Amino acid sequence: MLFWRVIASLLTQLAAGYLLMALALPICRLLEKRLKPSLAAALSFAALAVLACGAVLLALPPLVKQIRQLGAMLPNLLGSVQGWLDQLQAWLNERGISLTIFRDELFTAAGERIGRLASLVASAVGRVVQSAGKLFLAPLIAFYLLRDRRQICIRLLLLAPVRWRTRVVRAAREMKRETLGFLRGQLLLSAAVGAMTSVGLLLAGTPGWLALGLLMGVMEMIPYIGPVIAGIPAVLLSLQGGLMQGIWALIVLLIVQQIEGGVLSPQLLSGATRLHPLMVLAAISAGGILSGAWGMLLAIPLVVSVRGAARGLRA
Repeated sequence: MLFWRVIASLLTQLAAGYLLMALALPICRLLEKRLKPSLAAALSFAALAVLACGAVLLALPPLVKQIRQLGAMLPNLLGSVQGWLDQLQAWLNERGISLTIFRDELFTAAGERIGRLASLVASAVGRVVQSAGKLFLAPLIAFYLLRDRRQICIRLLLLAPVRWRTRVVRAAREMKRETLGFLRGQLLLSAAVGAMTSVGLLLAGTPGWLALGLLMGVMEMIPYIGPVIAGIPAVLLSLQGGLMQGIWALIVLLIVQQIEGGVLSPQLLSGATRLHPLMVLAAISAGGILSGAWGMLLAIPLVVSVRGAARGLRA
């Protein structure tokens, strides 16, 4: 208990390093056919770093500009929502139903939140920078995990009793197959959904299309719930340009989700890693209750990992 903060920080860096290792593993396997493990691992991470830096340099300036644009649109959006609620209030008053108390409370809370928006953004940026600083060892951990993964597996296997080693190997293989398959597939799926959403919203004339597409890609990591949460601001902001623009934005989001569910998800997420929707929702709910947003993001990888271990131990 005394060293829990240190242990938690180390586990966080180990998890981040494992994720980086999983991203670089396919490249490293190709390079290891011709190069030594150390050089193959170094070149794999160099390729990932070049891709990441290129993406940041290309996307960061327009992304910052669009985030500022969306921030400036928030007061107009609030005014539009108030106008819609006034119309709803008039319609309900004709039927003897009052919505005034709810509306006043809603806009009082919204006004307070908008007033604190700048401080919240500043604190969020500070937390991101602080978290990034805590993960400075993650790339180094990922490099050694990637280079020495076979030796590490052998050493870990020797810790298991001889009579259990066969089951331990099966369980570890199932855990690796399920976890890495899910993480790679989900990251590719999120990138594809974010890109399609950005292009579709750009064609629909939605302001902040790049920022909203990025938000949709990130929220895609939370199945079922995430796309709904990310789609609401996209539609509301599109309505600032008129009803037809909002309808076109909604159509774009629906088409992207249909492509994701019918084409991309079956291809990128194999049948072994897919879970029943009830299991997904229960895991996300439990993760959110226990650890908030991070718990919701990590719930599904943890579930598929435990499921793989159980499958391997039963075999």
